[in-house]
Amino acid sequence: MFLNIKLFLVALTITSLTLAQETETPTETTAETRDTKDGGKNIGSIVIGPYIPFAFGDNFVNEGMDLKMGARIAFKVNAYKGIYIGPYFSFFNADVTNKNLLGNYDNTTNTVIGAIAGYETHISKFDLSIGIGVGAATYHNDGYYDNFSDTATAVWLNPEVGYRITPYLGLYFAPELRHDFMNIDAPAELGNTFEGVNYLNLSFGLRINLGTAYKYL
Repeated sequence: MFLNIKLFLVALTITSLTLAQETETPTETTAETRDTKDGGKNIGSIVIGPYIPFAFGDNFVNEGMDLKMGARIAFKVNAYKGIYIGPYFSFFNADVTNKNLLGNYDNTTNTVIGAIAGYETHISKFDLSIGIGVGAATYHNDGYYDNFSDTATAVWLNPEVGYRITPYLGLYFAPELRHDFMNIDAPAELGNTFEGVNYLNLSFGLRINLGTAYKYL
């Protein structure tokens, strides 16, 4: 858990430094004047904020854990005419509530490191996008006598709505429909309880726009 928090703080520091670099200087203003003819340059955006997980369906997380809020960060790099790609990171914690089903451990920390791709468009002060993602998920399980990890492949669908307060700074809201394909060997009598986990996750927070194009939208 502490490693995940450190990673999140590092990501937040990098984000803050990136935002600081967007502050205009006389030289940058001259460059932006030259870019105006082309509508500016759209580099991409960074979103960072709380990550609230909700599991549903017949699976071990929904039936045996109490999920806690985590955090999420994504860097969307404009690739070609509204199409974006980029890295993604999220984590959340959970307490075990059904040891008869899950085993003798107390809590877990879930992390996902992956990549996203999608399409974004802009309407007035709103930034609207729809994306998909795939990543490596790890459940770091901790108990008094036992510490171990389970792994999964996570895939998700992620619409997002952003609102620009200033050209370079705004807010976002992003629901996320996610499925984890688990790599767990479980007894056959448990059915699909340990085969996969369905999530409907919510995230909101800060959006940082990178590039001069946002001044002319």
